[in-house]
Amino acid sequence: MVSDDQPISIEVRGQGSNVSRQKAENLGLIVAELVINSLKHAFGNAMQGGGIVVTYNAVETGWTLSVSNKGRGKQMRASNAEGGLGTGIIAALARQLDAQVVTESRAQGTSVSVAHRAAKTV
Repeated sequence: MVSDDQPISIEVRGQGSNVSRQKAENLGLIVAELVINSLKHAFGNAMQGGGIVVTYNAVETGWTLSVSNKGRGKQMRASNAEGGLGTGIIAALARQLDAQVVTESRAQGTSVSVAHRAAKTV
């Protein structure tokens, strides 16, 4: 967990779009869960500072929401290989949005993207 005196920057990027109330609620819950996870797990007391970047981009064919941090990479444990409660919450919200969740973790941080691609019309 981040200590009270540890500075963490949160940057928001991207292009917005108009969405329904239900979609906005789901996207907001996903962002909140992913930012909280970053604060809890990515930045240990030994790290000085850190950064979280929230990005949302929408085009005609779909949208992508991602939350990335520059902290420790996600630690995979045998007992928690499928993820915890937060992972389940994000997966459920993504299903409601007809979206896919992709997690990429490296030593220098973790990025979780939730993406929806509209079906192609013929």
